[in-house]
Amino acid sequence: MIGIGTFLVRKGHASFLKSAVTNERAIQWLLFCGIAASLLLTIFVTAAVLLTPGYSPLSEPISQLGAQGRPHAEVMNAGFIIIGLLISGFAYGLYCYLGRTVLAKVVWLLLAVGSIGTILLGIFQDEWKTLGVMGTLEGNLHAVFAQVAFIAFLTCIAIFTRLAHRKPSWYDFTHVSLAVFLTNLVLLSLLVAQVSWAGQGALELSFVGLSLVWLVAVSLRSLRLLAHASLPQSP
Repeated sequence: MIGIGTFLVRKGHASFLKSAVTNERAIQWLLFCGIAASLLLTIFVTAAVLLTPGYSPLSEPISQLGAQGRPHAEVMNAGFIIIGLLISGFAYGLYCYLGRTVLAKVVWLLLAVGSIGTILLGIFQDEWKTLGVMGTLEGNLHAVFAQVAFIAFLTCIAIFTRLAHRKPSWYDFTHVSLAVFLTNLVLLSLLVAQVSWAGQGALELSFVGLSLVWLVAVSLRSLRLLAHASLPQSP
């Protein structure tokens, strides 16, 4: 009886370890989605710019690459959908890694809202400003989803800054995250106020680019800390 009990305990322990390893690998893949999203967005934007003659990245927002009537608009719109899906996966992986606390849940929900907004950007196309067609329902929906995504991502960075400040393993990341938040807050304020319409593309690219750098930094640090925590401890 003792032998059977010992066998069952060992079998249960082995099953638990196998499940833990499987879950850890799943979280690693989900965290890697943050890096993949950043890299793929860069590729999609570059490809769309090369396929869109006359487009100015300094004066036109990224959404104009997928605007109604634009040649090869499907490239950028497909990019929005794929990037949104990847960020959604990263959001859940980060939530699982951070320990499923209240702040982690808020970060997850904000990233989820931002990712859904990004997906909808690829479904509802922007208006091609050059054609002079303004005020369409699809174009207005696109603008709303863009604002929702930007605000969600900005708020997420702010909440994550607070979370990083509370976690010893993330404390030194607090100032980096705070700097990104404050810079993006200024950029988004200028975009909303339309202070420099001629430079709208540059402002948006700066906001998106800085957000992607933050996303990659969080992904890499999470993966590094997760890998370090899984290493066998020396006696």
